[in-house]
Amino acid sequence: QYSISFNVNDNVSVSYTDADSTYDDQSNVASGTEIVDVTQSQDAIQIAYSMGGLSISAYQMSTTNPGHDSNAGETNVTEIAVGLAF
Repeated sequence: QYSISFNVNDNVSVSYTDADSTYDDQSNVASGTEIVDVTQSQDAIQIAYSMGGLSISAYQMSTTNPGHDSNAGETNVTEIAVGLAF
């Protein structure tokens, strides 16, 4: 896993994350059953803006083999959040 973050200025930041996680399913050697390991991969990009009591943030994340399930399709999530403080 690695992440890169960059503060553009006092108000804006951008970051990128790439993560891989491999589930090592234990094989049953006695019965001759070989179980393949499954790798879950995630890529995400985030951006945030804040000024005074206002903050706006957004991210987009893509996951392959979610839940370490090789039969699961790729999932994509996008979220935008706005916060106000008085």
